[in-house]
Amino acid sequence: MKKAASIFLRADIVQEDIRRLTLWLQNQRVTRFLNEDARVVDELNRLLADVPAPMLRYHMNQQGRFFLVCPEGGGPIGFLKLREHAVGTYEMVIVIGDETLWGNGYGRQAVRAAVAKVFLEWRGRSLTARIYHGNTRSVGLVCGCGFRERERLEKLSCYRITREDLFILLSDCSPFKEYLICYWANQFYDSAINESRYP
Repeated sequence: MKKAASIFLRADIVQEDIRRLTLWLQNQRVTRFLNEDARVVDELNRLLADVPAPMLRYHMNQQGRFFLVCPEGGGPIGFLKLREHAVGTYEMVIVIGDETLWGNGYGRQAVRAAVAKVFLEWRGRSLTARIYHGNTRSVGLVCGCGFRERERLEKLSCYRITREDLFILLSDCSPFKEYLICYWANQFYDSAINESRYP
């Protein structure tokens, strides 16, 4: 497997990003296991036609936090949605929309970034992924990042990682530990730079 470039989560959204999203969401291989409304592409096209570019981020974040998954120095290759259901309890949806990059580790990096965002930045208590039966790629992805199946329903299963699970994972898994330490250090570095730049 080719090693993926490092990724970051971008919150800013421009019109070209919306156009890219519509292409991804018209690809049945991408949407096969997604629970998106059938009208989502029409809604995205409406945003392009009616909403000023500076307001796109606001509209994309109305039902949770929305981020674009970007490799360092590159454009978006997917997206992450994080929705808080109760205080400290989050659910995530991660999609690598560029299917030519599947199997290269970008999904795993996006899951790790989501874990870091929820537990290190937002001080969350748990993070859940709801995965349809048959989506073996996503099951392997989240289980490889410390999630465990907590509930099995008729059409899907709920995989969850808690704050306590993360502590155990950090004591056992050095690659994940290294990732989170670097993530946390970068957050403090960015914060220090911003404070020095804007006293």
